[in-house]
Amino acid sequence: MKVLIISSHIPMPDRASGELRFYTLLKLMAETHQVTLCPFNLERQNKEMGVTTINSYLEQLKAINVHLGMTDVLTTLGNEQFDLIIFEFYHTVRRYIDFVRYYQPKARILIDSVDIHYNRLLSKAVLTGKPSDFEYAETVKQLELSTYRQADFIIAVTEDDGLLLKKDATNIKIGLLPNIHHIPEFIPVPPPYTKLLFVGSFKHEPNVDAILYFCNEIFPLLLEMNSNFTLEVIGPNPPESVQALQSDKIFIRGFIENLDECYRKAHISIAPLRFGAGMKGKIGEALSFGLPVVTTRIGAEGFGLSVGVNILIAETSLDFAESILRLSQDNQLYKKLSTNGYHFIKDNYSEEATRTKLTELFNRALVISPKKLVTLIKIKLWLQVIYNRYIGWRFKHV
Repeated sequence: MKVLIISSHIPMPDRASGELRFYTLLKLMAETHQVTLCPFNLERQNKEMGVTTINSYLEQLKAINVHLGMTDVLTTLGNEQFDLIIFEFYHTVRRYIDFVRYYQPKARILIDSVDIHYNRLLSKAVLTGKPSDFEYAETVKQLELSTYRQADFIIAVTEDDGLLLKKDATNIKIGLLPNIHHIPEFIPVPPPYTKLLFVGSFKHEPNVDAILYFCNEIFPLLLEMNSNFTLEVIGPNPPESVQALQSDKIFIRGFIENLDECYRKAHISIAPLRFGAGMKGKIGEALSFGLPVVTTRIGAEGFGLSVGVNILIAETSLDFAESILRLSQDNQLYKKLSTNGYHFIKDNYSEEATRTKLTELFNRALVISPKKLVTLIKIKLWLQVIYNRYIGWRFKHV
């Protein structure tokens, strides 16, 4: 089967959990299908990250047998025929969906939601209480839902996201494809448990809020209980507000290419997220190393984790500090969470577990009849294509 992925960029799997999921999905697809990726903002990505860096990521794609299509998406659409066309994020859709229907009338169009953006914005509005945040969340909601309705099939990352979409946009077809994690060897960690770890890209606003909240409101309480705790903060693009947290107890490390050693040296992973949506990669990744996690309800949503069995959840600053302290002092609880968390991720969110889900999702999508392009829009696009092919190029050349 021929699959086309339309995205603004190529994945950079060592920089954010969403990027890792994107890359791993491409890898799993390419094991059994012919996969082409069209990154229409590759030039901008080169300018932001540097050509050498982006070339290294392009080599990674080549190694997993993912073909790079033209950055001019229309050229790729016009030169090949595809069975499935997947848009990465809803906001890439409006720019191309009519052209996709025009050039690829038999292809099924899928949108990978990654997370439900308006749900994340609404959770922020609930936190801030600002009318402007509620208004913005509602604006994004209407745009996002109208975009999903144009597709044939929507990929949700969590069951909660899927239920929300079914409630807010009836008659759309939804499948689940969660985060995917590499599962390293399980290595038990001996006490004492005083080294805390936070991992997250600081281009993502919830991560900035989470670490500021932890360092300003939770960590001082924890140090009063036990002054031996330290915190490593890892992730690209930390703003000045995060860099200013650096102290003899808090270490702002920025981007680190390989996190394996960081997880092996840490004792407890923290995820004090106060708003967000979808599945939080930092949770699954920590658990995949057998690293116990203390988080919030927002942080844990979507996984199906059980409090006191494979994770600890705290909502107030004091509860969060006390949960970390309890975990650091109770060796049996630590071993329980470590072992159970590791096996939970391995059983549910490993590459092996996802292969079956991906096959089922594609099989469901292929039996759907693709939506038809409205005749008036088809005529308009035909005229535009004729103009570009026979007339417009002359002006570009001049």
